[in-house]
Amino acid sequence: MRFQTRLLFRYSLLILFLVVVLGITFYAYTAKLFENNAAETFQLLSSRISLHLDNLVRQMDFVTTVLISDRNFRTGLLFLATLDRRNPQNFPYINEGAQSIRSSLMTYSIEKNFYSVVVVTRRGDFFSSNFLDHSQINSETLPLSSLAGFTQAEAAHGRPVLVAPHIDPWNLREHTWVYGLARIVPGPGGDLAFIDVQNPISQLNDLFTVPDKDHVRILALKRDGSVFYESGPTSPSLVSYYRNATAGPAEKPQFRRNALTGKSELVISAQSAYTGIRVILVLSREALLRPLGFVGGATAGVGFLIILVSILYNWIASAQLTKPLRVMRRRMEDTELSDLPGQDALEHENDEVAALDQSFQRLKARLDEAIKRELKSHTLWLQARLDSLQAQVNPHFLYNILTVIASKGLELGDEEIGEMCDAIAAMLRYSTSTADRFSTLAEELDHVRTYLFLMKMRFEEQLSFTIEVDPEILQIAMPKIVLQQIVENSINHAYRDLPKPMQIAIRGFRTGNEWMVELRDNGQGFDDELLDRLHLQMTAIAARPNNGEEEPGMKIGGLGLLNTYTRLHLFYGGEFVWRMENMPGGGARVVIGGAFARSDRGSADVRGSARRG
Repeated sequence: MRFQTRLLFRYSLLILFLVVVLGITFYAYTAKLFENNAAETFQLLSSRISLHLDNLVRQMDFVTTVLISDRNFRTGLLFLATLDRRNPQNFPYINEGAQSIRSSLMTYSIEKNFYSVVVVTRRGDFFSSNFLDHSQINSETLPLSSLAGFTQAEAAHGRPVLVAPHIDPWNLREHTWVYGLARIVPGPGGDLAFIDVQNPISQLNDLFTVPDKDHVRILALKRDGSVFYESGPTSPSLVSYYRNATAGPAEKPQFRRNALTGKSELVISAQSAYTGIRVILVLSREALLRPLGFVGGATAGVGFLIILVSILYNWIASAQLTKPLRVMRRRMEDTELSDLPGQDALEHENDEVAALDQSFQRLKARLDEAIKRELKSHTLWLQARLDSLQAQVNPHFLYNILTVIASKGLELGDEEIGEMCDAIAAMLRYSTSTADRFSTLAEELDHVRTYLFLMKMRFEEQLSFTIEVDPEILQIAMPKIVLQQIVENSINHAYRDLPKPMQIAIRGFRTGNEWMVELRDNGQGFDDELLDRLHLQMTAIAARPNNGEEEPGMKIGGLGLLNTYTRLHLFYGGEFVWRMENMPGGGARVVIGGAFARSDRGSADVRGSARRG
């Protein structure tokens, strides 16, 4: 990807990120404002509805109180309830009582403020202030027990009770929905009558009108939890849910998820201490935020326009910013090896381009010097290659001499001389072979086994050794002559001040995803001062950056543990295991290892974890 394209892409991505974040933030902030305003507004609405409902109920309650307090009204009820209607002498009193009740109901205040005020006596006498709509009523076919609110009023023992909206039972001509307040009129010998004050349900509909009412659910619950009013059909489970949601102490209004519908809703309630009616308003968050759809669309449009303008501006600006780079690119592409020295400097009005050209001129000068050094180095390498070929004559001469010695030993009947000559020849072939730049663990073990065989011939009973290696790790790649260096160091130095039989143990195994080779002796161990010095030197080698391209397994001619560590560090790129330590029972132990990975000959793909202990 070109630099200009990357620059344009990254700045455009930044603008897109900022626009998206700002748009989401603005939308979230606006939605939060909508929610807070809705919570405050509907809190006030619920309180106002509850207050107005109290005023309506007070008027209805006041009418029943006035009627019961009216002496003529109560006297009329007593005449109708107590006089024997079979006695003709009581007819004038009965008619007078009925007339008193009608007079009490036919007042301007009742006619103006209420749909009807109905009085029904125990004997079935029916009186109504709405004589036009209730003219065809037959009280004998409508027992009191079937009236809405009668059972509740009877249980209230004279206290008024609200009656939920119902169809007016006294109007036989049409179905008129009303709500009411019912009350029993007590008397000396029992209940005298049932009073039902009615108002049209349109009055409640007007009272419970709220903004965006199509998306707001309204419930009014009585003290016993029954529904007094609902703006639409509500299932009993939802009514129970809203009743429980508003039953606790008042909390700060906020949108919550409805456990039944799964929608986010704002549930606000206000309860009247006078009527006990709990007014509940339920607002859907989805409906509340629907008007924000236009705001969101407008925000997205503005954001898209900003992104387009920003991309256009970034494209023009990036083209201008990268123009000097294109100039330098053409200049570099036109440069040939023959033009490296002596090219004229570029003159440009942009100081950065001039500075870049000066750096380019210095780079060409260094490159010219590097080419010259490389030519000289290649010449020296060719000379060294010729010297190496010449030096290969000596190993062939030694092989021939060892063959002659082995033949003489067989002629004399001494097979050990032949075995020793074969072992020495094998070691020479392994150490002087340049066919492979590295070896496998199996080859290293064969080489160290040959070396220990020769040392056994020399020390006889003073030397014993064991080699136990898991076959799974035999193909691990490593530099040549690593194990022999460590074993040779142990034989030459571990028993110098401790004349005792030498025991060398080599163990190879796999642990987890790592391979390990442990070399152990029973000698005098490492000197503490020497061990500390070796650790410091190895730490310095590990910290030194390896910028060279040295071949794996180089510097075989070196000796000692420090040289062995250096070769392993170069071969594995510093990612290997190396531990040197003295064992509690005497002797020393050296552990090398790395990450387990099989390797094909000709490539070193073994890498481990760089750890030393």
